[in-house]
Amino acid sequence: MFQPQTLRQFLVVTGLACCSISDGLIFGQMSGMLDALHSKNSEIPLDQSDLSWIASSINITCFWGFLLVAVVTEVYGRRRAITMLNIPVLICWIMVYLAQDKATLLISRVIVGVSYGGVLILTYLSVAEYTSPNIRSFCLNVMGCVGLYVGISLGHVSSLLFSWRTVALIGAIPTLLAIVLPLFWVESPSWLASKGRFDECKIAFEALHVFNEETNKELEFLISSEQRKQVRYSKNTNLVKFIFSKISLAIRKRYFWKISLVNTVINIYRIAGGRIMFSTLALTILQDIAGKTSILSHTLLVDGFSILGAVISCFLVKKFKMRPLLFTSGIISNTILLILAICLYCRPEKDEIFTWVKVSLLALYFITVLAGPYAVLETLLMEIIPLEIKAYFIFFFGALIGIIQFLAVKMAPVMFSSIGYHGVFIINAGIVTLCLIFLWFYLPETKGKTLEAIENHFICQTNEIELNDIDQCNELMRMKRNSIEI
Repeated sequence: MFQPQTLRQFLVVTGLACCSISDGLIFGQMSGMLDALHSKNSEIPLDQSDLSWIASSINITCFWGFLLVAVVTEVYGRRRAITMLNIPVLICWIMVYLAQDKATLLISRVIVGVSYGGVLILTYLSVAEYTSPNIRSFCLNVMGCVGLYVGISLGHVSSLLFSWRTVALIGAIPTLLAIVLPLFWVESPSWLASKGRFDECKIAFEALHVFNEETNKELEFLISSEQRKQVRYSKNTNLVKFIFSKISLAIRKRYFWKISLVNTVINIYRIAGGRIMFSTLALTILQDIAGKTSILSHTLLVDGFSILGAVISCFLVKKFKMRPLLFTSGIISNTILLILAICLYCRPEKDEIFTWVKVSLLALYFITVLAGPYAVLETLLMEIIPLEIKAYFIFFFGALIGIIQFLAVKMAPVMFSSIGYHGVFIINAGIVTLCLIFLWFYLPETKGKTLEAIENHFICQTNEIELNDIDQCNELMRMKRNSIEI
């Protein structure tokens, strides 16, 4: 018989999975919609420029969702924010279904971009805060990899079987569930602690965790860490002053900039890995590489391997530490990408045998990159960011990454036509190599650590003690607090 705490966590994970599937369907449906609108018989006349704006606009507007989530979660907490931010996504599905002109499609992309950015980040935040450290990486991968790619693949395959308008209605189903389910959650204990509501924090924590010595220590660590921080903000009762007080204190510390640099490199790796680009332009890319014959089989192969890679990632992150998994799978996936680029360059023709070789290499690349690098990197993104300024941190650096991602998707068709797919893949492989070299030197091992312990690693810059130990952490913090100020 399941404990009530386990059932409550299951309800949280189910709601967040619906968010991830909904996010994936946004890109999967858009890939099919772009392919249909690109044809000569399109019911809405669009040129190549219109299509590129529709494809890339989500990436340039999503960082406003990062700002929105920073404000909304500051006021309303995690669970109500998820419901509020998913409502515009549902409205956009209806807009796409009813659209009769390009203006409606573009407006829906702008709105869904803002909401998608907020929901995406809030999903990762909530997984990190609601789940225990020993299963956090597993749950993050269920959300960020399996759930997302199930949605993407569902969108790709449905677009080959149904019209893009029908697929929009299919996408509305998980979005509706993502609106309703959070209403039955308890609030995030981490968020309650960050607001100084420690009694409510304790009640919420006990509702989500079976209590034992380990969880009691985790709760004690969370409350003691946040009580120490509350002293610095207690005089700032105005919300705007409170927010700027947090940010001002953070940017004056060396560890903030260390985390910022690691965060930026992780995001550049994610962009160069090509998941968003492929998710958005999948059907077009597969038809250019392999032709229109057997497009359904090719799509099922690549997306099926992608889902398999995402599922495998859940077991790999549970079994292995983060650093070895990242560097081993990162090197393997990068090698496969280079082999694919060589095949595309040497045999550009679409003969049957080499077509399947190229599609199989693409599928093998995605199963490897999703099983390892993406699984690790997306877990790390939510683990290394300081709790007290997590939402604001994500907005400021998400804006930079959003612009880079926008340019990557916007320029992709031009790059494909000018230097070919092989040229783009070689450039991406080079960028990934540089990111791996940087992360080798600066990325800590985070598996099994509490969020507070990971933050303390960057503050103290030491691996000599077990940073989950409260007394040792507090003592080391007292010794080094003065030295971390710039």
